[in-house]
Amino acid sequence: MAKRKAPAKKKGGKRGSGAAAAGEPKSKAARKSAADKGGGAGDADAAVRSLATEVAAAFRAKHGTNAKARQEGYRVMDKCDEGGGVERTVWPWFLQRASASPGEASGELGEEAAFALAVLSNRRGRASSSGDGGDGGVGFVADDYDYSSSAGGASEENEGAPAAISPPTDATPKQRTMAFATVLKSLFQYQEKHAGGDRSDVKDAALTIATKTEVTKFLISCYSSMELRCKHSPEPLLEGPLADLVGVRLWDAVPRRKRHLELKRDGLLRKRYGLFDSRRKGEKNAGFLPGLVDTLLDSVSVLVGSSDGDAMNVEDARNTTHTSHLKGCVSKSLELLLDLMSHPRTRTHVAPYLSSVHLAVQLALSKLYRQKNGEDFVLFKQQVDMLLDSERMETSASAEVGTAAEAASKVFHERAHTLQKLLHRHHAEECAEVVFAGAGRVTDGRWMRKQIGLWKEETLYDTCYRLRLVDDDDESCGSTEASAQRLGCSRREFLSSILLYHTTSRRSDAETLSSAPLYPTERLLWDAHSVPPGNIAGNVHNGVEASLSLPKLNARFLSAGDYLLRNFRLFRLESAYEIRGDIVDVVRRMRPSLKSDQYDGDAAMADYYGGGQYLDDDANATEFKGWARMGLELGSKKREKPGLRLIRVDPPRLGERVPSAVVAEIVLDLHHCATSLAKEWDEVGEFDNLFLVSVDATKASGEAAPLMAGYEDKERRVPDEEDPSFPSRYGIQAVRGCMVLEVRDEAGTILSDPALEYQEGGRPETKGKLRYLRVALDAAQYALDATGRGSPLGVGVYDTFNLVARRHGRENNFKSVLETVRGLMRGGADSVYRSVPGWLLPLLLGSGGSDLGSVSSKAAAKTLDYGDTFVDIKHLRDSFPGCELVVDGREVAGDEEASAERKQYRARIIEQGGKGAKVKVEATSYSFSPGHPGNPVRFTPVQVSAVKSGLTPGLTTIIGPPGTGKTDVAVQIISCLYASYPTQRTVVVTHSNAALNDIFDKVVARGDVDERHVLRLGSGEKYLTAGSSSDHDFTKSGRVSHILSRRGQLLEKVQQLSEALGISTRAERGENGSPSYTCETAGYFHERQVKRRIDSFEAGVEDGAANVIDSFPFTKYFSDLKAGEDGMEPSLTLDEAHAKISEIQAVFAELEEYRPMELLRSQRQRTDYLLTKQARVVAMTCTHAAIARSRLVELGFHYDNVVVEEAGQMLDVETFVPLLLQRGTADDGDGDSLTDSSRLKRVVLIGDHNQLPPVVKNRSFATFSRYDQSMFARLVRLGGVPPIELNKQGRARPDIARLYSWRYDDLGDLEHVSTLDTFQKANAGLAHTYQLINVDDFEGRGESTPTAYFYQNVGEAEYAVALFQYMVLIGYPPAKISILTTYNGQKDLITDILAQRCGEGTPLVGMAPGAVSTVDQYQGQQNDYIILSLVRTKAVGHLRDVRRLVVAVSRARLGLYVLGRSGLFCGCHELRRTMDQFASRPTKLQLVKGEHYPTDRMVAEDGGVYEVNDVAELGALVHSMQQEVANK
Repeated sequence: MAKRKAPAKKKGGKRGSGAAAAGEPKSKAARKSAADKGGGAGDADAAVRSLATEVAAAFRAKHGTNAKARQEGYRVMDKCDEGGGVERTVWPWFLQRASASPGEASGELGEEAAFALAVLSNRRGRASSSGDGGDGGVGFVADDYDYSSSAGGASEENEGAPAAISPPTDATPKQRTMAFATVLKSLFQYQEKHAGGDRSDVKDAALTIATKTEVTKFLISCYSSMELRCKHSPEPLLEGPLADLVGVRLWDAVPRRKRHLELKRDGLLRKRYGLFDSRRKGEKNAGFLPGLVDTLLDSVSVLVGSSDGDAMNVEDARNTTHTSHLKGCVSKSLELLLDLMSHPRTRTHVAPYLSSVHLAVQLALSKLYRQKNGEDFVLFKQQVDMLLDSERMETSASAEVGTAAEAASKVFHERAHTLQKLLHRHHAEECAEVVFAGAGRVTDGRWMRKQIGLWKEETLYDTCYRLRLVDDDDESCGSTEASAQRLGCSRREFLSSILLYHTTSRRSDAETLSSAPLYPTERLLWDAHSVPPGNIAGNVHNGVEASLSLPKLNARFLSAGDYLLRNFRLFRLESAYEIRGDIVDVVRRMRPSLKSDQYDGDAAMADYYGGGQYLDDDANATEFKGWARMGLELGSKKREKPGLRLIRVDPPRLGERVPSAVVAEIVLDLHHCATSLAKEWDEVGEFDNLFLVSVDATKASGEAAPLMAGYEDKERRVPDEEDPSFPSRYGIQAVRGCMVLEVRDEAGTILSDPALEYQEGGRPETKGKLRYLRVALDAAQYALDATGRGSPLGVGVYDTFNLVARRHGRENNFKSVLETVRGLMRGGADSVYRSVPGWLLPLLLGSGGSDLGSVSSKAAAKTLDYGDTFVDIKHLRDSFPGCELVVDGREVAGDEEASAERKQYRARIIEQGGKGAKVKVEATSYSFSPGHPGNPVRFTPVQVSAVKSGLTPGLTTIIGPPGTGKTDVAVQIISCLYASYPTQRTVVVTHSNAALNDIFDKVVARGDVDERHVLRLGSGEKYLTAGSSSDHDFTKSGRVSHILSRRGQLLEKVQQLSEALGISTRAERGENGSPSYTCETAGYFHERQVKRRIDSFEAGVEDGAANVIDSFPFTKYFSDLKAGEDGMEPSLTLDEAHAKISEIQAVFAELEEYRPMELLRSQRQRTDYLLTKQARVVAMTCTHAAIARSRLVELGFHYDNVVVEEAGQMLDVETFVPLLLQRGTADDGDGDSLTDSSRLKRVVLIGDHNQLPPVVKNRSFATFSRYDQSMFARLVRLGGVPPIELNKQGRARPDIARLYSWRYDDLGDLEHVSTLDTFQKANAGLAHTYQLINVDDFEGRGESTPTAYFYQNVGEAEYAVALFQYMVLIGYPPAKISILTTYNGQKDLITDILAQRCGEGTPLVGMAPGAVSTVDQYQGQQNDYIILSLVRTKAVGHLRDVRRLVVAVSRARLGLYVLGRSGLFCGCHELRRTMDQFASRPTKLQLVKGEHYPTDRMVAEDGGVYEVNDVAELGALVHSMQQEVANK
């Protein structure tokens, strides 16, 4: 074990517990004053010294024992953090030194500055979610903030950094990396000097642990940001310095004999270590990790008092604050180790080191892990279990998931054989049972433990020694006796555990998941460690932030199995959190209580229930006195049937341990339900998920929820949804999930049968009020219950359920996603390696480069069909700037005029050799098909580049800032793929129904995609209003109906042709004059009659004949070829004749496609055929993709292209599932990298990672596990395939666009936003196109929270409604105005005030805005005028996330009026680039009185400005205007 150095004394005196040491500046003003003296580097050093010493002193005070000093420490820390101390003072200082000389930042000042940087970074990382996709506390490294813009000119309230600290604005990525490496070096030096206090002193010991924990937290943030890049930087900034810390140097800490063995096995590793060893100058430095491991083991031993440890006195652990710091240190250390083990680059050397020191074994042997009643240490146990799993995880990125278990088994079998050979050679007699046992026996943990128990301790040690697992003579790993003593176990137990861990295998992840329940139970739902509070602040105890035992989503993954397993666990836990909230709401509304002896209902109810007789007459039974829309009491109160009964339990499948199916029947009584509510319950159908709840009122405590931490004085209680004690308060005993198989009424009619919708007469009326639901229970959970591990009641728990809860459809897709992931883990034909092509999977896992995702030079030179992408030849010329353009063999000049006839184009791009040679574009034109209007959008060159990339095989990522035409690009790609590849199918996926319908509308409205080839899946099609000539919907059933109708129309044409040719007569028609032909007989008619006549005509006609009407066989069929009333004979050219023959041929060709519809009789068969054989553009949401995936795979559905819109708003796994909607091909691929094992050829992801991420309701998952990262943002962050960023917006006025354009690279404006009259005219009655309007406290009150996290601001709500009224009164259309806010509570308040101000009896009755919504819900939508309420007055809140700000200010086209506390939001560093623009305009609303909508005033013209002082004045103005309207 590494020896600790004696504590070093700080210069300047003894450490104090106050906010600042003597002689240290105590305020920001003092720091500013110190910085303002003189100039140059000395001033910069003084400013950094001032901030660093103040932060260090405040940190000491914050972690001291004096409560008053701790509060002062928090206050000072807040002031130091105010205004962005990291970004504006400390980091610029390091960056400036790195730009000059890296060594200049070393020394004591550099150490103190590095620690201040770490502390403030950790605070800012907790305060807000980074706008750069979760880069945590080190986002400042790649920050492009213009430091000089505010230096020296800021106000005292929010001062900027001294000018001397402003770094060079053109600092290179290399300089940033060098500066960061210096920070790390200085930080470890600070820790070494200042984290070794007197261990007999509780204060010093606590400060030591707190300092190390702070450094560990900073490292966690750093390693989570390893992929961080500067703009236009191809290489990550932090990866080099961070990987070096845990790189080859770690092998110095590996025991000597073990190191020699591993170096001998791995030649490449031996070469790297030799090179590293030759470069250092004799001094061995294994980095920070060995010290971290020592501190971790010491802290664990002290927490249980198992030894006196060399860390600190055992008595110190009794101090509550100190114990909290120890727990925080342990949890953060384990979190860092888990992070290092989960990243491919760091795991390479960390995993062998941890294995060599047996860290996981030691932690699992500790008393802290083994104690049974240690609720305080559940987190520790879960983290150790995660570390055990991580060490044994299969990490091969190339091995198939299904074979990972086989590979792991092979490794353990080889170890077993090695052990047997060793024992046979040295201990044959004593270990004969093991020597001659099979490998399966040796890898069986239970059997081996029994055998090892018979060995002598010397034999056990000798075996471990010879296997190079232990070495008592190696000082680097310590003796086994000392390690066992520290752990509180015997040496024999320690050695046995090491050997067992080395030789015995475990169940594979696929096997574990196959036997794991998919539905959450009561244990998981209210497990505060697995499903933590929704607010990350809930994980702070005694001022110490704890970790969570949750997996994290990294940018890179070890393997496909690692990716699937992490997403499976997080998706299940997030679903459990949402389900918990729904169940809590239902139970609370149902109001369970003890049942009374007698029924006190009315006579009619008593008669219905048989005179008041109940199934259970027990007076202590539970009854429900309330009602819930989403919940219903289980069972009927009649006597005939129980609420739930098991029907069958099927035996397990071969090789599995759980029943193949468990089916039950539940009874629902709708007699109590109103008609509308009963109708909702009748809509519960096949595959819907329900939850069964057992509530026992006799076991309900009835207590109130506990008080929230930190709000005891205000008596604010924990919300029921977050309260782990809710089950005990309400008597919840068990929760189980189930899936509906069928629904029957009292007459036995199967209400869930979809065929009922299409039978004659429509769906029959339901009979009675009872509903019998046959449901599939969770077989894995049933197996646990049957063995007593799931419930102490065994299977008897299913007799106790008395409540059923349902959920909304969109929220209920979790089971489908989990089943998909579990199926992919099994391997075989459904394996992820079969469903996803080989070229794509490495990119998705983060292990592939741009050579995999982009096309080769051969593919790049391939001709692509751009179709109608180009409006004219000038547009074609402009779309390839700087290129040599050749069209139809003729070079096109830049000034060439467009021809009158519009053409379509195919083009290929040729990279010409030679330095400075232009790229050549060869294009060929072809004519439009008749009736096709063509694409109306004049795409920009970047948009054309995006279309080109989307048409090229491979992965395409398109970043679409607000208003840049993402949807138009997606529609053009879909249209071109449809036209270019007639045999390919394209799947279109979006996050929301609104976005999908928008794409669908545009695809169908263009007219170049045949309606019969377009299909919309899911429930959102009911809202689809496709602007097509068809009266039919685009659902599967609607398309079938349309096809049958279209078939009738075509058969009528065949009948008319037959009659015109004299083959049949009208007398042969069917009833009501219907055609006598079918698709089959029409085919015979075509082959024997029509085709013969066409061949005769073609053979007899002469080339170049002017009039062929005499020989044309179908003259009587075409009305325009008959003689007119004037007696003139019609004429027909040969080309016209060919066109009419083609028209006839098209009828028969289309009928041939419909022929299977005559053979398939059921509706389901027809819809399945339509989906798998005819549809070429299939659209669905990501939710429906997860629900329908198993069915699509079963049908043999295949597709070639995937276009994903709103990819930035989808969870990683939600984007992944649409890539898996088809089964993989056979094992013997054709070798083509784009087709091998999968038909998928193109994946196009379109989104914007600078706008809001996916919605994750539990903020702990989003913040800690990074579960809110989308695959789109992850791929952009990795940069494996360079994204295409659209660079011209056409939505908003240029000045409004500038509010958010700084977040993007070179985002400009389309020409029309400056030239169109709409954008040049001013907003009527308003002096400015946008304003930030300061709203002071209204009636002495700003923000308020009636309930926890339910923020409201009455003043802003009144102001927003009054401004809306004013705009409507001067003529604005209400539909063109939307009112947005950042919180749901404010949205509800605004809705209530609108109902009052614009309700019955008011002059504005019926006037409603286009939308009243939150910013998050309004993403993807827009309106002409936006009124935005920011709500908060005490803290910035979640608007600090720049992504939310971008969404908020980019919704408006013509006018944006923001209501908020200007001083608060303008002082926020993250928002400064936008708020500075708002601050350049008055903070009081300025009107132009007497002006009405629309106005002729131009934006640049000044009107008579009237300034509104407050909401009361605006309200009075609106009231007077309303009076005038009323008088008129």
